[in-house]
Amino acid sequence: MQCIINDEKYTFDEELPVSKLLEHMNIDSERIVVEHNGELLRKKSFDHHLVRSDDRLELLEFVGGG
Repeated sequence: MQCIINDEKYTFDEELPVSKLLEHMNIDSERIVVEHNGELLRKKSFDHHLVRSDDRLELLEFVGGG
């Protein structure tokens, strides 16, 4: 399964929930906003919202600082 994440192609063995994709990429789901095919996702949907072949995701991570 191939998808595009932040304008880069990624390949995974199978369709997977957003939560597993973030885990696979070592991204903290508490510090991220996910847009999936143009739709913002709620964090509570990460466990059951599937990423499929040819999907597009934008991942925006919040970074603290001052």
